[in-house]
Amino acid sequence: MVGMTKITLSGSGMKRPKPSTEKSSYTEQDFYAEAEYADSILRSALGDPEGSIAALRRSLECKPTYAPAILSLGSVEYQLGKRAEGLELFRSLLSLPDNTPDLCEIIDEAGSFLINIGAYKDGLELYRSAVERFPAAAVLHQGIGCCAGHEECHEEAIAASERALQLEPENQKFVSDLGWCLLEAGRIQEARRALERAVSMDPSNALTRENLRLCKEREAKKVAQRVRG
Repeated sequence: MVGMTKITLSGSGMKRPKPSTEKSSYTEQDFYAEAEYADSILRSALGDPEGSIAALRRSLECKPTYAPAILSLGSVEYQLGKRAEGLELFRSLLSLPDNTPDLCEIIDEAGSFLINIGAYKDGLELYRSAVERFPAAAVLHQGIGCCAGHEECHEEAIAASERALQLEPENQKFVSDLGWCLLEAGRIQEARRALERAVSMDPSNALTRENLRLCKEREAKKVAQRVRG
């Protein structure tokens, strides 16, 4: 498969709850929300999807701002065909307090989920809002690049990929993604330079090598067309 691959800060899916490091702010509400969320993970592992979803809903009844449960239930709603409900839950992540643990990571996981199911328009909306809150998070800019490319917003995809690379100049996947965005925009020579650099950074990356092969193929066709013309 050619194109871009989305980097995530952590694996997508249910997140195991972490013990709170701020004991003074830890409440009974937090305890019950985490307990119900842990129960949802257990029920999912035991093959009880209905029980797992019910536990997620109880977790959010205990604490409506509990981000891991918002992420998981939003994903479930999409999988149940309830796009509006899922998107509303994902949007609510953007308004959570600044001290929410792992908030940037969780928002990126929501975006990565949307990419994985092909909901690029929703993903683009989420990532655009997310970078306003976390402008220094390279993976969020990468998310814009991926979604914008799929939505054929090529200039936005290039700009986002360039920003991600500015934030992490030695990230091979970001170099490769920029090359692919340039190729999709028809900027073949720039794409080739970026993809050649990406291959030199990691010669074992099969996706990057294939993208470079396609780039060279398109370049050769363009040259042949000029010769015939």
